Amino acid sequence: MEATLIYLLNASGGIVLFYLVYWLFLRHETFHAANRWFLVASLCIATILPLIPVRYEVLVEAANGAKTGAHTIADTFKNIPVFKGAEESTTAFSWQQAILLIYLTGAAIFLLRLLTQTLILIHLMIKHRVTSLNGMRVVENQKYGLPFSFFNIVFINPKFHTQDDLPEILAHEKVHIRENHWFDLLFIELLTVIFWFNPFIWMFERAIKQNHEYLADKGVLAQGHTVGRYQALLVNQLMGMQIIGITNNLNFALSTNRLKMMTKKKTSARRLIRFIWALPALALLLFAFAEPQYSYTETEIVGNELIPADTQSGKQLTIHGKVVSKETGEAIPGASIVIKGTTVGHVSDRDGTFTLVDHNPTVKADGSLSTEVVVSFVGMKTVANTISASGSGVDKAKYTFKMEDEIIVISTLVPPPPPPVIKGEEKLVKKGETNVPPPPPPPAVNGEKEVFFIVEDMPEYPGGQTALAILVQKMQKKLTKEKNIKGNAKVLFTVNAKGEVSDIKIVEKDNDAAAKGAYAIASQLDDWKPGKQRGKAVPVKFLLPIEFK
Repeated sequence: MEATLIYLLNASGGIVLFYLVYWLFLRHETFHAANRWFLVASLCIATILPLIPVRYEVLVEAANGAKTGAHTIADTFKNIPVFKGAEESTTAFSWQQAILLIYLTGAAIFLLRLLTQTLILIHLMIKHRVTSLNGMRVVENQKYGLPFSFFNIVFINPKFHTQDDLPEILAHEKVHIRENHWFDLLFIELLTVIFWFNPFIWMFERAIKQNHEYLADKGVLAQGHTVGRYQALLVNQLMGMQIIGITNNLNFALSTNRLKMMTKKKTSARRLIRFIWALPALALLLFAFAEPQYSYTETEIVGNELIPADTQSGKQLTIHGKVVSKETGEAIPGASIVIKGTTVGHVSDRDGTFTLVDHNPTVKADGSLSTEVVVSFVGMKTVANTISASGSGVDKAKYTFKMEDEIIVISTLVPPPPPPVIKGEEKLVKKGETNVPPPPPPPAVNGEKEVFFIVEDMPEYPGGQTALAILVQKMQKKLTKEKNIKGNAKVLFTVNAKGEVSDIKIVEKDNDAAAKGAYAIASQLDDWKPGKQRGKAVPVKFLLPIEFK
């Protein structure tokens, strides 16, 4: 869902940028054929480019022995399997879901509009039949007074046009058919269904149709029809009204600009250089949509210079993998993947894929290679699997890692106060910390090319575990006294990416009263500081045991 919204926004930005190039530099020029290709090509680029972003490598160097942050979980937490058969639940309706619902509703309306207009024209063709007139396929109908073309068929109303007007009308529509303008119209109409919320897509639609009329006018006059008579015919159509969006209408964009364009002096070929303004727009989009790929290399400090460490080794194992959810099969971006016992690692891409190289794999007796890979993600169970491949110097292995949701049990016991601080060591202690430094990270093994930093943060309750335990005990005592509740219950909930408590479910209970009390306690918890995986907020599940006694 998030990926869809991001794509729509990125593509919309490209649509805006390319339309501004057309409006500022090209709309008054007479090279209409070139303008046609620019309009269609720029829409293709704007909609396709976000799907295939340019990737650039970012090399990050870290000195040997540099300390990395260690990921720890408080002793009051432990892992348990997921409970099933929830009895009470509440689902948070996020703003993203609301926006997606509004978008899909709009897209459905405009798609229905397009299909309805198409079916009306097909019905007219079946009802009145297609005939041949001056070598063209024509449908004479009574529904629309304005002549227009649909694909390679011309619709006219004999009551509104004399035989004298037909040559110019048919010549005009013949240009639309010969140059396949229907393709542009079908393309832009489909894009209006997808990007209906973007006003610039409608401006693009008008610009494309207006340019079609410029081309048709040019084609009619090139056949020898007089300018005055042809303009008079167009003026007589001013009271006409465009009904079908997917058709070329004779009087579309009929204004003084269109009439002047017929007699305007041909633009000098030198002004074609104006199309070069599309290059800065393209470069800006490439830069905006580009995605970094980080490569971490181990270095040694020699004097004041950083020199890459020696990585010569006999064999290596390259692992091409993908991290997905075991429950839904969806890709998990941002997961940390490391070679166990080393600092070699990588992060899964947006589609869950990664490539990891072990320069020191285990060589078995039969010559095959193996290595143990550990995958972790906040709110999910850590996965450790051994990957093997035949030994041929440089081997490749493909593997899919399936991760399950993890539930963290919250202790309601108030932890003891921290030990007293030794005089003279006060500066080593900060609020909420002990004076015991964390253990250093494992040293890099010679030959490892990458130093990988795991950045995972569990959700935090305001005031920490102590404040949470005190609040739960206080509410337990209050409900026991006021509601006379006895018994135990366990409540499961999710701290979502916004830090809100959501998806509350009772998974175990002694009685209904205990279940309602536990549900009430979980519902009244304050917002948390959300868990993060490499800086991005992610949902994490918790289990809170409640005792009423």
